[in-house]
Amino acid sequence: MPWPTTRRVIGTRVQRLDGNEKATGRAKYSFDINRPRMLHARILRSPHAHATIKTLDTAAAEKVAGFRAFYLIKKAGAEVFFAGDEIIAVAADTEEHADDCLRAIRVEYNVLAHQVKEADSLRSTTNTTGGAGVTNVNAGGDFTTDNFENAFAGTAATVQADYGVGVISHQCLESHGLVAEWDDKQENLTVWASTQAVPNTAEGLRVHFKMKPGEVKCITNYMGGGFGSKFGPDIQGIAAAELARTTRQAVKLMLDRAEEVTVGGIRPSAFGNVKIGGTKEGRIQAFEVDCYGTGGVSRGATVSFAILPYVYGPAVPNIKRLHRVVRTNIQTARAMRAPNHPQNSILTELAIDDLAARLNVNPMTMRLANLPPDDVAEAKTNPRGYIAQRGSIYRAEIAIIRKMCNWDRDWHVPGAQKGTIKSGMGMALHTWGGGGRGPNPTRVTINANGTVLAQSSSQDLGTAQRTLMAIIIADVLGLQPTDITVTLGDSSFGPSTPSGGSTTAPGTSPAILKAAETARDAFLTALAGRLNVQRNQLSIAPGVVVNAANNQRIPFRDACSQLGVPNVQANADWPTTKELQNSAPLREEWTTRLTNQGVGGVQIAEVKVDTETGIVTCSKFWAVQDCGLIINKLACESQVAGGVIMGLNYALYEECIFDRVTGRQVNADMEFYKLAGIADMPPIQVHMHDMPERGVIGIGEPPTIATAAAVGNAIFNAIGVRVPIAPFTPERVLAALANRRAGNP
Repeated sequence: MPWPTTRRVIGTRVQRLDGNEKATGRAKYSFDINRPRMLHARILRSPHAHATIKTLDTAAAEKVAGFRAFYLIKKAGAEVFFAGDEIIAVAADTEEHADDCLRAIRVEYNVLAHQVKEADSLRSTTNTTGGAGVTNVNAGGDFTTDNFENAFAGTAATVQADYGVGVISHQCLESHGLVAEWDDKQENLTVWASTQAVPNTAEGLRVHFKMKPGEVKCITNYMGGGFGSKFGPDIQGIAAAELARTTRQAVKLMLDRAEEVTVGGIRPSAFGNVKIGGTKEGRIQAFEVDCYGTGGVSRGATVSFAILPYVYGPAVPNIKRLHRVVRTNIQTARAMRAPNHPQNSILTELAIDDLAARLNVNPMTMRLANLPPDDVAEAKTNPRGYIAQRGSIYRAEIAIIRKMCNWDRDWHVPGAQKGTIKSGMGMALHTWGGGGRGPNPTRVTINANGTVLAQSSSQDLGTAQRTLMAIIIADVLGLQPTDITVTLGDSSFGPSTPSGGSTTAPGTSPAILKAAETARDAFLTALAGRLNVQRNQLSIAPGVVVNAANNQRIPFRDACSQLGVPNVQANADWPTTKELQNSAPLREEWTTRLTNQGVGGVQIAEVKVDTETGIVTCSKFWAVQDCGLIINKLACESQVAGGVIMGLNYALYEECIFDRVTGRQVNADMEFYKLAGIADMPPIQVHMHDMPERGVIGIGEPPTIATAAAVGNAIFNAIGVRVPIAPFTPERVLAALANRRAGNP
């Protein structure tokens, strides 16, 4: 097995190495970077959801005190597609001066028809959202299994209902943006960016300015969240760099909170009319859905419904999907933590619980009856792979969580409780990829003074990547993680893969391990020559080098001082794609032993619903997450808890609200865009169902997938009536209760 069989630090709970820096404010985020003579930039944005620019006059703005330069993003005659669309950027001495300049710019618009609600765009299917050659509604990819016309024949019960979830914002705590600075000769550009992809951001700017490789450097020492929305320089980054070149001064352009919500990215909505039928034992016989969603002004940026019915698809014999992509005049969607999966989870899991109630089958029993099977064929080529054993994994996880939450004791028939405060339990499953890839070059240097340095261009989004690197190296060298100095987030070191798709840990860990092992071997080889012993007589033990020739135990730092050279250094990276394709042993080592892909999990929520106010409180939450080899158990548990917290926000609070008349988002802030506080969170009990033989697999995204569906089903269990649309707000809860009192199904 490529990973050490005896692991001293790997798999333990290790506090983040940069925790003190973050807690004390010493950590410098992009927003904290201030360069000599630095200017500040702001962007003028369209107040209209759809318009053309008739005239653009900057004469008055150029006379405002502190003005330094403009960068034109859209010219007169151009079309704007949403309220917040970028028009022109201005650089000035201070933020206040820049705001004064924006107010002095005169823009005349020709206002056009717009649509910001999915239902409105569906009714106006031609083109009221703008752009050449597009319509409001486009086909999204339909699918039907053979002989579906008889799919529901013989079912013991069927349910047909509407379900959905609205558009939400990434709400990154650190907004999008960067600081840009050119050298004196205007030949090299350095940016300090808030990004999930350090080399990609540098490359995006290099391509824009038609520069040579290495002439743009991106630095991201710390960043305050991206969740899929920060993979390049974006227009604000390009504008800052253009303004910096024009003025020959550093320029900072960071979005404010309203801009962050308005243009920083959204997760697409998803709505569907689901018809589901099953046998009396709870086996799903047929699943039919007519679904749609919006990803804003981009025709293709919407949710994919190709994975419906979510998780259970391989076990369902009859499936029909109709999918429409709805274009609206709101910002374009971006990837958001586990793209597509939370929406598909809601459409599937809520329908399953409704069918379970109709069949009078326990929801847990129903899920056990519909688990995707283990894949025998896959097991022959990748026995450690998720698909090869997914049914067995889910079955084991359900058994674990069943005991954790006392399901058999506390679950009850939907709506069975008396009184105004009703409690309920609901569950949902999820699946994800999480595999790694290269390139992710890593360098490990052991210095003669006893210090150890690790270098990578990869970024730490707040996921404890620094600590992960230190843990692996410390385990190999017999040290503690605090003995390792880690530098990352600098594109000048070389390429690295973006942090998306839960790929950072599995993408970087193998290279870190290989670099550490190679550095260790080079260190011991050099030391053996100095000690006049054979290399195989030296080994590493905790804190020491063991010399078997004389049973001497040399403290690590003392051993370093005897190297006779300033340092020993090792570099390692993934094999190339071609090398992996051409070598089965290499492919086996790197893609099924060092890393693997495919994870799943089970989540259960307990809620209390006040039937007089409609307020839902999540009182307890349980999460079982399967994974491969755990590097830092504390960080893994934190990722799962953080994913649940994010999912609880999706479930109960978050939604972007747009005004039909103006086309503007009315809650582009942190006051009316609702987010949970610490007091709103329940106790979250996490169990890591680890399989170390599978190697490292990323789990950053999957823990947020099933949460909202589990909460929705817990609400149904509590009050006995379905609240079909997330977030499950008091208004929607009361509406569902009123609907039942009115005698509607």
